[in-house]
Amino acid sequence: MRFFSVLFAGGVAASLCFTSSFAQTADFGAQAPQQQTSPAPQQQTAPPAAQAPVAPLKLENLPPDPHTPTPEERAAEEAAAVRGQIMRLAQSQANWGPKVSSAGITLAMKEVSRAKTPSGTQVTYRLTGTGFPPGARLTLLRWALNRNELTPVMDGIVIDASGAAVCGEPLPALSSKTDAPANAPAKAAAVDCSKTMQVNAPVEITTTAAKGEAVRVALLTDDKKGGAATSAVPFPLESEDKGCKLQALLGSKDAELVLIEGDGFKTSDNFTLGTETFGQKTTLGTKPDAQGHFVAAMTPYVQGHDSGDTVVFYQSDVCTPTLSFHWGKGSYRWNKNLGFSCV
Repeated sequence: MRFFSVLFAGGVAASLCFTSSFAQTADFGAQAPQQQTSPAPQQQTAPPAAQAPVAPLKLENLPPDPHTPTPEERAAEEAAAVRGQIMRLAQSQANWGPKVSSAGITLAMKEVSRAKTPSGTQVTYRLTGTGFPPGARLTLLRWALNRNELTPVMDGIVIDASGAAVCGEPLPALSSKTDAPANAPAKAAAVDCSKTMQVNAPVEITTTAAKGEAVRVALLTDDKKGGAATSAVPFPLESEDKGCKLQALLGSKDAELVLIEGDGFKTSDNFTLGTETFGQKTTLGTKPDAQGHFVAAMTPYVQGHDSGDTVVFYQSDVCTPTLSFHWGKGSYRWNKNLGFSCV
């Protein structure tokens, strides 16, 4: 089995501490205090019954020696662990947006311009938000492809009266004294927006991206008690037929992991959703929800091939959208250069 170069994005769940969507696997509630109780009165018990005779020990009854996993068993365990990591990464990516945002808080990206550059077409977005606490100072975070954590990019951001994310007034300078131990690992720190932007200037996200790549960002309050996430796909990989829409999203560079999203599908429709790669057909075991939406994760690699093309198809009496994408070494053709600037 191919071992993926993409790192498990568990850090994303840990960084988005304003959300509960990624933390539903355990309940860490406080334990109830134990009460002191008086000892119960002793009860008379019947004499123990006579024990049955013990069978004589025989060699064939000895417990087996501790089992050493065979190479095949170890490979199967490693493959299962990788599949688990892939599914957790896929779930984190599929839930990005309203599902990981605080209740009542929303964030949106609006494209404002495109420009041709040597590294590709640069697309510029601006952010708008609703529901953030009045006057809250926010930190801009991004989740880049093939990264296992959210990266803080810029802080000091506020939401103005129109709902736009803009650079806020700089705070008074604080002492550089810190209580952190000298050997504490260094953490990436966001830069105050006022050092590179004018106050009240809109925050802009300028990026080049590969086809099917999502640009994922979030705004988090300084106290880390509220925030919202959003994404945009500058160059979608999609197909639409009679109101049914399929879209492929890169889960990692070179399409080692791909998310297939669908919208506009009927839950009562008899359909086949699958893929075909080098003549091998696979059914994606997912169904539309009540809103006609679904998300499926897939790994398109085929043993014996380092690259190829995969066709995703949806066949029914209602609609038949089909799309294809290239995967493998060198398939990520754009140099991503995600930057943040002001007008």
